[in-house]
Amino acid sequence: MLLTNFPGAAGLILRQKIYPLLVGHYGKGTAVSRGVTLRCPNRLSLGAGSMIDDGVFFDIKSDAAAVTLGARSQIMHGAHFETGYNGHITLGDDCYVGAFAILNGYGGLEIGNNALIAGHCHIVSGNHCFADLSQPMNSQGIAGQGIVIEDDVWLGAGVKVLDGIRIGRGSIVSAGAVVTRDVPPCSIMGGVPAKLIRQRRQERD
Repeated sequence: MLLTNFPGAAGLILRQKIYPLLVGHYGKGTAVSRGVTLRCPNRLSLGAGSMIDDGVFFDIKSDAAAVTLGARSQIMHGAHFETGYNGHITLGDDCYVGAFAILNGYGGLEIGNNALIAGHCHIVSGNHCFADLSQPMNSQGIAGQGIVIEDDVWLGAGVKVLDGIRIGRGSIVSAGAVVTRDVPPCSIMGGVPAKLIRQRRQERD
């Protein structure tokens, strides 16, 4: 606890010395700020040059789950990674996750390289079962199909991505949209539910 919250440059240096002994993989040049919560830290992999801001929560429920961040990841204040007991979250290289975003990997969450996940996004790869009307929904369990977000995708502030979705390479989802179906590559999407606004095309001189 003292190490987690030790302030200033001294605290940063101490964590760089001690955290490699706790975390499954701690890449060269990685920096972890104050107040970061680590559950099952042996199942956390931090790529080289990653920056983890204050108050980030790695909620890895068991040794059957995992979170893997690629090189040069930037994870901002209060972001929350949650896996359930058997899920996983994999983030590619050169990705950005904004403040207070929630990434849920219950059914598996794969994010490619160069992804931009803005603040307050909620990506949830799971869904409550509800088929049995004789039982309350909170006793029917959770199912997860998984989510795939390909390379070079930008999710604007507050985007929601529901389970079973694939977002194609080079796509943009505008702020506040709710993604309920697959997104083709290089699409610009917006609205609730998200619909195609236009396709991105190479501009010509």
